[in-house]
Amino acid sequence: MVKVEPGRNEMSGSSAITFGLTKRVIILKIRKPEVPKRLGKVLKSAPIDPTAAYREKVRKELELAFSRVANEADQGGVKPDVAAYDPVRVAASVESAMFRKIGWSNGIKKAKYRSVVFNLNHPENPDLRRKVLLGQIKPEVLVTMSAAEMASQKRQRENIQIQLKSMSRCLHDADLEEKSSTDMFQCSRCRDRKCTYYQLQTRSADEPMTTYVTCVNCNNHWKFS
Repeated sequence: MVKVEPGRNEMSGSSAITFGLTKRVIILKIRKPEVPKRLGKVLKSAPIDPTAAYREKVRKELELAFSRVANEADQGGVKPDVAAYDPVRVAASVESAMFRKIGWSNGIKKAKYRSVVFNLNHPENPDLRRKVLLGQIKPEVLVTMSAAEMASQKRQRENIQIQLKSMSRCLHDADLEEKSSTDMFQCSRCRDRKCTYYQLQTRSADEPMTTYVTCVNCNNHWKFS
C-alpha cells in the first residue's frame, strides 16, 4: 500500500510518499519553470556585410558580359574554345581580384569598378571580354589596366588620331611662336593686321630675302621680296 501524505515535508513544492510499514519517505522535488527576466528582449542578429549587395551586383554585370562571348564566338569561329569556360566562375574571379586590389570604400575606387564593368560590357569591345574569359588576360592584370588599355580597338584607333592631332596642333603653335609677330602687314582677305612672318634667302646673296607672311586670324598666306 502506497500512501501519499502531502504536508509531511515542509519544503515548498514537495510531496512525501510513504511505502507500507517501512515508513520509507521519498521526497520529490518539483522544479518550478523559470520565467525569463526580460520577455521583450529581442536577440541581435549578426551584422550584415555592407559590401555584399554591391559585390553581388558587380558579379551579375560581369557574368552578363562573359555570357555574351558564346554568341559572339559563333561569328568569330571560336565557339569550341569558349564553351569550355564558365562565365559565372570567371565573373567571380574577376570581382574577387577587383575587391582585393581596389576595395570599394570611396568614389575613386568605385569608379575603377565602373570602368572595368563598362569596358567589358561595351558592345564594340568583344575582344576584351573574350580574352578575359579564355584566360588570355588574367583578372589580376585586368584590374591594373587603364581605361585606354581596356578600350576597344576602334576606340584605341580614335584615341591615337586624337593624340596625333593634338601633337600636330602643338607643333603648329610652337612654329607660330618661333615666327615673329607684327602688325606691319595687312591681310588682303580679312583686313586684319595680326600676322606672323619669317624671311628666307631663296635667291642669290645679293638679292633681297623673301618674306613669308601668315595671317593669324584667317590663316591666309602670302609672300613678297
